[in-house]
Amino acid sequence: MPEHLTEQEIENYRRRDGDRDRQTTAAHLAVCQSCLQRVLEPSHSALAVSALTEAFLPTAGEEPFHLSPSELQNYAAGAITEADKIICESHIEICEECDAELRLLKRVQAQREPPRTWTIRGLTPARLAAALALIGLLTLAVLVLWQRSSRPTRQESVKNGVPGIPESALPPDYVAPTPTVSSGPPVVASLRDNNREISLDQEGKITGVDGFDESTQRLVKSALAGEVLAKPKVLDDLSSAQIKLLDGAPSEIAFQLVGPSGKVITEQRPTLRWRALSGAKSYVVSVFDSSFNRVAQSPSLSRKNWTVGEPLKRGQRYSWEVTATKDGKEIKAPVAPAPRAQFKLLEADKLNTLSKLKQEKPVSHLALGLTYARFGLVSEAEAEFRKLANENPDSATAKRLLRTVQNWRQ
Repeated sequence: MPEHLTEQEIENYRRRDGDRDRQTTAAHLAVCQSCLQRVLEPSHSALAVSALTEAFLPTAGEEPFHLSPSELQNYAAGAITEADKIICESHIEICEECDAELRLLKRVQAQREPPRTWTIRGLTPARLAAALALIGLLTLAVLVLWQRSSRPTRQESVKNGVPGIPESALPPDYVAPTPTVSSGPPVVASLRDNNREISLDQEGKITGVDGFDESTQRLVKSALAGEVLAKPKVLDDLSSAQIKLLDGAPSEIAFQLVGPSGKVITEQRPTLRWRALSGAKSYVVSVFDSSFNRVAQSPSLSRKNWTVGEPLKRGQRYSWEVTATKDGKEIKAPVAPAPRAQFKLLEADKLNTLSKLKQEKPVSHLALGLTYARFGLVSEAEAEFRKLANENPDSATAKRLLRTVQNWRQ
């Protein structure tokens, strides 16, 4: 018996993190009912099954998963556990090959079973009595139907909404009540979103996301299901630790950089800002690529900001520094032990995804905020989630999303 999954592996599986390991996790769940029960929490069991189904979908370059012949035979014969049944049914729904194999297997099993025929030897007195009783019941049913055919049908008698009262006996201004329609599955979470209504029911069905691509719908579904919004790794990469000095003596910080620092940005010609150094006559800004090659430099400036002259490359990480001149001396910022000031330029394909979301009418603060957060655009995500929280002041989901990205800024 393989070892049980760790809590982190269970959590990553619920979040759909770690695409490389999801087939390994799914294979374990297929043989370990204990771990499967940990995934299928009572409050979101249908959602977990939905996530389990998606885990069987192969990613690009990945070999497709299929059920083994023995698993198909046991499933067709009903000789499997409840956990294995959930696994098999989830996979068969999305795999045409295994579904075709299952149908073929059932046809072969049906051909092996000899057909049942009635013979005179099998007509025992008990069976003869049952047949006569059945004929009597059928005759009685025909008589009842014939009698009812002479009366008004149920649809005619209640056409006016009042059973048993003919329509002619009602006042001319009578309005029949509107019949009630049974509601669907209970809703797990619902949010008002800029004149939209986005909701998720217990069966994992999400409404109000028409026009969104599949990736965005998964983000929205996960957020409404209560999954934790994971901090993008790029933010940790940009927030480098303080530099350790060999002599251990901290340097005096003469002045500070304002930003951008430790963040993802969209502008190819960003404006870099810093605080003034008392007594400084001029400033010069330098921008470096990830290999510490200088790619841009400002002229001598008297102001405390500078917009990069040439567009920077998308998807690249950059660092920058400012050199101030005071009393004929050069003073740089940042200076150790302060970390480097770094930022990353958003990739073109991600910028295109954001542009499409902004073109939706009305714009979804939820979808746009989740996408901003996924790409590491923290300030933009916080602004969208704040609008969502204002529109849903009593929603724990909206408050949780806003609080999460605010914690990232700290």
